[in-house]
Amino acid sequence: CEKIPSKVVEKCNYIGVKDFITVRRTDRPKNLPIAEKWCMEPCFLPSFYKDMAQAIENFEVRPDDVWVITYPKCGTTWTQEMVWQLCNNLDYEGGKEKLTTRFPYLEIGCLLARDVPLADEIERLNNMPSPRFIKSHLPAHLLPPQIWTVKPKIVYVVRNCKDAAISWYHHYVNFQHYKHSFHDFMEAFLNDMIDFSPYHSHIIDFWNMRHEENILFLTFEEMKANHPAVIERTAKFFDKTYSEEEIATLADHLSFAKFSKNTSCNMEFIMFMVEDSLNVKMPDPTFRITRKGAVGSHKEEMSPELIARFDKWTDSEMVKWKCDPKLRKIFIL
Repeated sequence: CEKIPSKVVEKCNYIGVKDFITVRRTDRPKNLPIAEKWCMEPCFLPSFYKDMAQAIENFEVRPDDVWVITYPKCGTTWTQEMVWQLCNNLDYEGGKEKLTTRFPYLEIGCLLARDVPLADEIERLNNMPSPRFIKSHLPAHLLPPQIWTVKPKIVYVVRNCKDAAISWYHHYVNFQHYKHSFHDFMEAFLNDMIDFSPYHSHIIDFWNMRHEENILFLTFEEMKANHPAVIERTAKFFDKTYSEEEIATLADHLSFAKFSKNTSCNMEFIMFMVEDSLNVKMPDPTFRITRKGAVGSHKEEMSPELIARFDKWTDSEMVKWKCDPKLRKIFIL
């Protein structure tokens, strides 16, 4: 871990979180061929991560665990609910329990102010019966090492970087009470100084691993374009079979109109807990984690000049990492 000088990150902080670090493994893991596919880029995280790094490193992974891993704001919550329902025989009644209870977030303890009364998710996971459903935004090289030897099933979801950046900005402002400007946030994003950045290498790692039998690589855009087809493909990944009618019912359950109002999934109780704990109010009281769920909505908020900067940035990263040209269609809408 390397602490970043306060002056460098003065436009990156948010309520209760002012110190940041970059985290990476000092050496590529030996006797682990899959690690050769990783970029191993330092990851930008709140300094609170140091308090839980060892617990994550030692986390005991089980073969029947189910993981959903993403760079933030790429359709994580939406995918979690799809995966949980498919693996639980479309239990809509059971799905009324909060998603955060059914699907713990491994590293949430490092992201919010210490005054927010969060449960110890790692301890909770250690005591949960199998099969466990686990969410993480960590890049490949910072995930618990056992994940690569035990090989539980992993669903990885990506979204084009401009839509992800816009969604992350609104999340930062309303959930994390970020007080700096839209310009400040976009500059931080482009300079890999937003939680869990860098964006590109996070995705490149899993793109390079997409042919592994235990990894399903999805895009937010394909989920929006033909959700029933993605549901069917995901069900097959989990060795589940559902009728066309059952798939259509799940697609309807996951439709934006219904999902955005689903109080078990929209995380509103956590947002209210943050407000109460820190005595703050969201700038937009109607904000929910599932905000818009649209493809290409960055065009409503980004100037042509900013869009061009994002695209140039992506092209530079494509060259740097010698990327498969197919990835450009995922990164750039």
